[in-house]
Amino acid sequence: MQDILVILIGIIVFSYVGWKIYILITRKPSPADKCGGCTRCSLKEDLNCETNKKIKSKKR
Repeated sequence: MQDILVILIGIIVFSYVGWKIYILITRKPSPADKCGGCTRCSLKEDLNCETNKKIKSKKR
């Protein structure tokens, strides 16, 4: 029983790591992106908000 659980946890861990590596390799961030393609924090939203404010103020 313990061996089955260890194998199951190992499969889950290797699958998760493989998926993260796949996402890291296949995601191509844009040159204007200051976060390097990361979408998991509020800093990106703040940066986008500031960038949008600058663009809107230049248009006026």
